[in-house]
Amino acid sequence: MVAELSRSDRERILYPALVTADLPGVGGRARCRPQDFRVVEIPAYAADGADHAHLLLTLEKTGWNTADAVIEVAKQLSLRSADIGVAGLKDRHAHTIQWISVPYTAHERVATFAHPDLKLGAPQPHRNKLRRGHLHGNSFDLVVRDLAVDVDEAVVRAGRCFEALTARHGMLNAFGDQRFGRDGANLDRGLALLRGGRARRRDQFLLSAGQSGLFNLYLARRAQAGQLRTVLAGDFLQKVETGGSFTCEDPDVDQARLDAGELCITGPIFGAKTRWPDPQSPAAQFELSVLAEAQISTDSLKSLGKNAPGARRPLAVFLDDASVEAAPAAEGLTAGIRVRFGLPSGSYASLVLREIMQPMA
Repeated sequence: MVAELSRSDRERILYPALVTADLPGVGGRARCRPQDFRVVEIPAYAADGADHAHLLLTLEKTGWNTADAVIEVAKQLSLRSADIGVAGLKDRHAHTIQWISVPYTAHERVATFAHPDLKLGAPQPHRNKLRRGHLHGNSFDLVVRDLAVDVDEAVVRAGRCFEALTARHGMLNAFGDQRFGRDGANLDRGLALLRGGRARRRDQFLLSAGQSGLFNLYLARRAQAGQLRTVLAGDFLQKVETGGSFTCEDPDVDQARLDAGELCITGPIFGAKTRWPDPQSPAAQFELSVLAEAQISTDSLKSLGKNAPGARRPLAVFLDDASVEAAPAAEGLTAGIRVRFGLPSGSYASLVLREIMQPMA
């Protein structure tokens, strides 16, 4: 019988520690209506103008998730859903603008597309089909209502939160609890698949939940050890400016660069092809200890192959252009605060909201 995660570890995975836990939050509710949660995708590249291949265009939607919206677009353009490329998946309970690609042969039908909740932008010729992950990040415009304090005080508190996140070198780049399903059910199933070392292609979603949970556990363990911002020999470090990575050989030198904001530490998305630190290094021993705690072997991970390849992920994430202001009442909803910020691809706006709102007693 494999031991289950302790209740405290499940809490650490599902609800990662707050960087600004020492600051007062604003309480309140987010997503009171889709228009209060606006997301604009920032593309990784511009259309290259190559004719007769594909078209890049924006998909603007309200109250639809990406998968269902793609089905509707494909239906009206006489395409298969698989013909349409997307860079990222966007939530149903939001107003979002994201990039998609369609075959060039659909260029005339794009102009006839009509739907009350979906809008297609002007198509731009491009050489390749858009693929998952081909985005730089997302820009968020979010409103929090039903505040626990008055609006003016909430603006001040949210501003202090943003200032603290900057001064403390960002927030934890954890995975949000929505990654793990209701009550963390997908977490348990994903970890079981990782332990077993066997999975089918259709299990990739659950495997990803298990991998995400292990990353959050790794984050929690480094936080408990006081090493979230302490460079260990063997750590894979990423250059903030270019994204290039390398292995730490001299912790003293790299610690100074980390403190100066030039570098960030990365942690493992455990999988078959994860880049491992030198086996004798402190960084490797730390990563292996998390796997051992979860009773997952490296052999089990290797046997998963392309179903769970693995990767490296920065431990901290930095907000771009963060701001806060008062938001007026709307549609019978109370006044609130509007927060704006940008995040890299794969980082969670819900965790930024947790920092601002804080669990209220």
